[in-house]
Amino acid sequence: MKGMNALVKNTPDQINLESFPPLLKMDEVSQILRVDRKYAYELARRTGFPVMNIGTDKRPMLRVPKNGLINWIEQEYGVKLTA
Repeated sequence: MKGMNALVKNTPDQINLESFPPLLKMDEVSQILRVDRKYAYELARRTGFPVMNIGTDKRPMLRVPKNGLINWIEQEYGVKLTA
């Protein structure tokens, strides 16, 4: 995500989105959004949040596409992020 560098600088207190994989675990989502893990799971239950379950009903494994998260931020909060 070349355009993300303008928003997210590679400093100790900021996150470089390029270092994250294309499919994010919920812990990674919480790091990117700077929220606690519990709130990341609350977001995952919201309609429109780009989450997918690649596990089973008994053992869910939630993943969030990085591009989907970027698009969600743009739509939900009006912050324009370019790829």
